Amino acid sequence: MKKKLTALVLTVATAMTVLYGCGGSSGGTEQPAAKGGETQATEAQPQKTEAAEAGDQKIGVLIFNYANDYISYVRKGLEAAAQTAGVEYLTVDGANDQAKQTEQVDTMIQKKVDGLCVALVESTAAETIIEKCRTADLPVVFVNKKPTAEVLNTYDKCWYVGCATQQPGEFQAEMILEDWKADPTMDKNGDGKIQYVIIKGENGHENAEARIVGIHKVLEESGIEVEELDCQVAGWDASKAKDIMDTWLSKYGDDIEVILSNNDAMALGAIESLKAAGYFEGDKQIAVYGINAIQTGLEALEQGYLRGTIMTDMISEGTTTFQVMKNALDGVDCQTDIAYPYEAESKFFYIDTVKIRMDNIDTAWAMYQ
Repeated sequence: MKKKLTALVLTVATAMTVLYGCGGSSGGTEQPAAKGGETQATEAQPQKTEAAEAGDQKIGVLIFNYANDYISYVRKGLEAAAQTAGVEYLTVDGANDQAKQTEQVDTMIQKKVDGLCVALVESTAAETIIEKCRTADLPVVFVNKKPTAEVLNTYDKCWYVGCATQQPGEFQAEMILEDWKADPTMDKNGDGKIQYVIIKGENGHENAEARIVGIHKVLEESGIEVEELDCQVAGWDASKAKDIMDTWLSKYGDDIEVILSNNDAMALGAIESLKAAGYFEGDKQIAVYGINAIQTGLEALEQGYLRGTIMTDMISEGTTTFQVMKNALDGVDCQTDIAYPYEAESKFFYIDTVKIRMDNIDTAWAMYQ
């Protein structure tokens, strides 16, 4: 299996070079939560290789927002894997509009695709989309935003691919504890207590909720006294996170010792607020932690603004999503040729995450090469 996986990675890397050249993220932005209206969906155009023209498999790929930096890399991995396998794919942009994406499901079914890979605008829409796929007898693989296990188990031809939901939060908290023990200056008021705030991605989003559970679990079990000053939702958006951080600085000031963000984009928004308030100059420092290891997040780590981030392998999310779909189309076991763990009860293929610091940042940069 390892030999097959290595071969897949190499062929996908070659295909991605052909598909995307040396360009950056699809959508032209490093901010993962760009405003939905800024990217308009275009008519899906079939993408074929010579092998695909000779074959009869065609899949629909529905992306919640092309301008989202994170999902753009998932999409690249998926499309490159499809091209390598000679499978035709139709890709559309939901532009952060769930009603639009649900209509796109109907359009894909009318175009007689053989299966759907869906990065949901809203995780709660999964039930509706599953019912449409059941009626059309189509397999569906969800990626990125996780439907509940209960919903996934309502249909035997659906699965989910994503990073381990709670692990990124646990890893963030572990990094805080590592730094707290190594750097006494983090305790600004000298009370021996970690005072922190959380910038949350989205209420009800399984990944966001699980990451916060992971943070609380590790901090509460650490034996160190902690105090959560506040937790606010920024919708995965950098500009909203900046506004929230502005408000927190006015309300809490230097009482804030640690900032935890559900993704790098919001962490970067908070950093812009902190820089405007004079942080990161001289002795006025503060610890900020993100998740995803997007390129701008890695740059912020190199520049000393982020203390750490969590790498979620976006390319592998995409290639694994495609492989699960290919297995369904070929009528083989869903785990065939997949090296990542599978939880059968929740129908969840999960991609392990990695703590990223300056000492292993090359690991994260390698993902983009």
